[in-house]
Amino acid sequence: MVTNQSVFVQKFEQGLQSYLRSELTPIAFCNGEMALYNLILATKLKLGYGVSDSFGVLVPSFTFSGTVNAIVANHLTPVFADVDDSFTLNPDAILKVDDTVKMVIPVAVYGHLPNVDLIGKYALQKGIAVIFDNAPAFGSTRNGKFTHESGFSEIYSFHATKPFTTMEGGCAVTSDPEIWETLCQLRDFGQFEKERGDVSIPGLNSKMQEISAIVGLSNLNRWQDILHRRSEVIQRYDRFFTKYAAAGTLRTLKRNSDDFCTFIYYPIVLKEDADGLIQFLASHSIAARRYYTAVHTLQFYRGKYTEQDLFVTNDIKDRVVALPLHTSMSNDETDYLFTTLETYFDRNQTV
Repeated sequence: MVTNQSVFVQKFEQGLQSYLRSELTPIAFCNGEMALYNLILATKLKLGYGVSDSFGVLVPSFTFSGTVNAIVANHLTPVFADVDDSFTLNPDAILKVDDTVKMVIPVAVYGHLPNVDLIGKYALQKGIAVIFDNAPAFGSTRNGKFTHESGFSEIYSFHATKPFTTMEGGCAVTSDPEIWETLCQLRDFGQFEKERGDVSIPGLNSKMQEISAIVGLSNLNRWQDILHRRSEVIQRYDRFFTKYAAAGTLRTLKRNSDDFCTFIYYPIVLKEDADGLIQFLASHSIAARRYYTAVHTLQFYRGKYTEQDLFVTNDIKDRVVALPLHTSMSNDETDYLFTTLETYFDRNQTV
C-alpha cells in the first residue's frame, strides 16, 4: 500500500494527466533522475537496441550533471553541444551530428523550454530520437503548449527545490504506448507479470512512495495560486534587470513573448567572473549560486567525450549567477535583493 502503485499514487498520476492534458497517464517515479534514466532506456529499446548497446547522444554541456549521468548509465556516449542566448540547446547543433548519434536530449535550463519545434524539425531531418529533460520546467510552456503536446516524450522532477514539489519524485510523460508500457515495467524491476515476478528487461525499483504522492496532490490543488504568485515575482525581476541589460552590464535569459518559464532560479550573466557578486551577496545573507555549470569541464567528463564548438557555454559558465527566486518571496525580500544588487553594481561602476 505504501510503495506499490498505491491509491494516492494513482490519483496523483490522474491529476497530472488532467493538468498536463496528456493522452496517456504520466508515470510517477521516485525522482526525476530515475524518470530520465528509464525514459532513455525505454526509447533506446524502442529504437531496436539492446540494454548494453551504445550510440551517441547529443546533449548540451550547460546542464545539471544528472542529465549526462543518466546517458552514461545507459551505456550511451554523450556528445556535448552548445547553447544559444536562451541558455538552452542551439538547434543547429543537431545538424552537425554524424550517423553515430541516434538521440538528442534538450534541457529546459532554469525551467525555460528550448525551441521545441525547430529541434523536432532538425531531429526528423537527421533521423534521431528526441527526449526532453524538463526536470525544472513543470508548468512551463512554449506557444501555450507543454512539450509532450508537440509529440515528444519528456520528464519532470518534483524535488524539494523545484517550483512544483512532492519532496522527492518525478514523472515521465509520453504519447507512445510502447514506451509507456516499457516505463511501467522498468520502474517495477522490469516485471511484466506478478505471479512469478518474471522480467523481460532489467528494470530498477523506482516507484513513487505514497507520502510523496499525497504531497503532490496537495500541491496540485494549489498549483494555479503558486503559478500566479511566482509570475508576480518573475515580473518584478524582469522589470528590475531591464535597465542593466540595456546598459550592457549583464545579460538575462532570452525568451519569446509566447514562452512561459517557471524559473527555478533567475539567471544573469555578468561581464566578469561571478565569484565577486556571489561573495558580496553572501556577505549580505543572500544565497546565490552557480547553476548550471558546464558538464564537459567536470572531473569525470573532462576530455573524455566529443565536444562540438562550445563557444557560448565556455563564455558564460564562469559568469552566470543563479539568483534566488521562490513562490513565497515577499516584496520586502525582493526589494532587499534589488537594493543589494544596486549597491554592488554602483560600487563597481558598471552602470
